Amino acid sequence: MKIIQTFFCVLAILVLSVLYVGLVVCALLSILAGILRTFGLEQIKMSIWQDINLPISLSIPFSLIISLLLFFCSLYVKRSMTFCLSKLKH
Repeated sequence: MKIIQTFFCVLAILVLSVLYVGLVVCALLSILAGILRTFGLEQIKMSIWQDINLPISLSIPFSLIISLLLFFCSLYVKRSMTFCLSKLKH
């Protein structure tokens, strides 16, 4: 039974670590995209819904809200990773 639990914890740590890194990178890219779009990079498109574009003046606040949500989710993923690591240490 301990072998099965260890196996699933190792798999969970691998998946959660990839998810954690992806969430943090996307949060940083969101902030960068908001800043670049505000200062004139027209290739970056931000929309709230299909065919509803976000005004350029709201790019930084919108990207900060999205990045905060991504960072908040990454905290829970990190908490799950530490839980799996604690299960492996016992």
